[in-house]
Amino acid sequence: MVTQLHPDLELLLGFYLKQRATPPRAYTHAPGLIASPSFFSIEALQNHLNNPLLTPDWIALVSGGQFVPLEPLALSKMVQTKRLSFMDKQVIEQHLRRGAALVLEGLDILDPAINALAASVDEALPCALSHAVAFFSQRGHEAYKGHQDLDDVLVVQIAGEKRWHLFEPRQRKLNNAGGHTKEQLGKPLGEINMRPGDALYLRAGTPHICETTGPCSLHVSFDLRDQTPSVVEITEEANRRYAESSAEQYAPGSAVIDRYVDLLKSGQFQRDVAQATGKVRSDALEFRRRIGRSTGISALSRFAAGK
Repeated sequence: MVTQLHPDLELLLGFYLKQRATPPRAYTHAPGLIASPSFFSIEALQNHLNNPLLTPDWIALVSGGQFVPLEPLALSKMVQTKRLSFMDKQVIEQHLRRGAALVLEGLDILDPAINALAASVDEALPCALSHAVAFFSQRGHEAYKGHQDLDDVLVVQIAGEKRWHLFEPRQRKLNNAGGHTKEQLGKPLGEINMRPGDALYLRAGTPHICETTGPCSLHVSFDLRDQTPSVVEITEEANRRYAESSAEQYAPGSAVIDRYVDLLKSGQFQRDVAQATGKVRSDALEFRRRIGRSTGISALSRFAAGK
């Protein structure tokens, strides 16, 4: 289990904490934050992809602008009474050789050093459980079209170059799941070229579209997922409580609204929401610690040759 951050990630954490202290309206670009990234690489990505235990859930493959179905590649073998899952990756190999883009999810689970940074990132947020994702693309092939993210994103360029076209932030979510063109994304805000060692902090709701300007590009993205109880969850709990103590029968609509608002504003309801938020946060931080322990086996070292 990693207890000390890699020097590259110390720099990235410092950049992130500055953005959290004074959040930008849309984004902050830090060129050359890391002189020569060594905490991750294309070779490391390939090593993870060669993990025989990876299943289709970990990987998204985009070829010719279309997601390649990976579920048919899933296989399993029965060993005694247990089913062991793996996948045939020949199709992935073929598409990558033809220029496909690939997204590897769960990088914080696979890489202890990246999980250590994710733990520090989560600690600095009110209530979050971030996701670390590796994006690999080749010229003319991107994993995603124009879109906006629901959460803030921390990005570090590892290899190659990628051009980000950024647009004015918007409150309303883009509703086309298939992606958007530059013309559909709104008013241009800026354009940045991400090179190895550059960092980017992108605020939620900032539309963007990317293009790989060199032979290939690799960046790691931390999605700073907000785990605070949503308005839907809060409303569901309020509805449950209102059903137990509603306005009087045949009460006019205005009285129903007043009673409901009083419930939402009550000190007890506010305290209960705060307590629920605290529990979600503590559970998320404990889950992050447990991810760190997924690679913490060292008990066999004493039996290794020469020990």
